[in-house]
Amino acid sequence: MQGLLAGLLTFSVYFAMQAVVFHWITIARRAVVLVGLWLLCLSVYAPLFRWIPEDDVIWPPPLAAPSDAVTFLSGILLYFFLFMGYAQFVYMAESSVGVRTLIELHAEPENGLTLNELTHRYRYDWMLDRRLKRLVHSGYLVEDSGWYQTTTRGRIVVAIFSWCKGLLRLGPGG
Repeated sequence: MQGLLAGLLTFSVYFAMQAVVFHWITIARRAVVLVGLWLLCLSVYAPLFRWIPEDDVIWPPPLAAPSDAVTFLSGILLYFFLFMGYAQFVYMAESSVGVRTLIELHAEPENGLTLNELTHRYRYDWMLDRRLKRLVHSGYLVEDSGWYQTTTRGRIVVAIFSWCKGLLRLGPGG
């Protein structure tokens, strides 16, 4: 329990820091900042772990963890998995077409919107342009006079995801 509580508290510190940073500072490379803050908060884990009473002090012997190593690692794993789930949520909230469409439809009080009205509000060319700029900024593409090409880094990612999509039969789409 000591490790799980330390992992949960560490994630709470991470979440608070990330919320403050993203609220007050405009971030260009969000993934780098998300991971950087996660790594920074990892240094908070060990002091929190030591601060929380050991399991055998709180729980009867049959319920206490078998070793400090198991307890310590379980907390780190909890912190890691909370971060991974949260990162997925952040990216879905930030760039999901479905979420954006739902927000636009919810903003219209009674009749909703037609497909034509939706495309005027959320142009797909704007979305594609935004995503291409992110891929260039991240080093997966290079742009030269309006022509885009994958970099070595981009080709590696393409190979991995193409293999995964083929294995899982997900089809060619994005």
